[in-house]
Amino acid sequence: MTTKKTRYRPDLSTLDNVAAEVGKIYRLMRNDEIPVQDGSKYTYVLREMFSMMEKLKSTAAIEKLEADIQALKEGRVVGDDTDVEAAAKAIHGD
Repeated sequence: MTTKKTRYRPDLSTLDNVAAEVGKIYRLMRNDEIPVQDGSKYTYVLREMFSMMEKLKSTAAIEKLEADIQALKEGRVVGDDTDVEAAAKAIHGD
């Protein structure tokens, strides 16, 4: 009887998940469960993903702020203070 090996597919859809995966790989390397060479390659790719996701998130927040500024200049009402707080959190990664 042959068993099908399932692949490990972590959820890397958020910055927190990517950071957690880096931590997991670090622990695996420290415990000699994966070779350091392999772990280093994985963490390099994850760092690049993290950086790209941060930039995309910041860009989206900046574009929203710019749209809000334009709306204010045109005399249109912009959302409440929580929108500004959410954009600030997105920029600062909170």
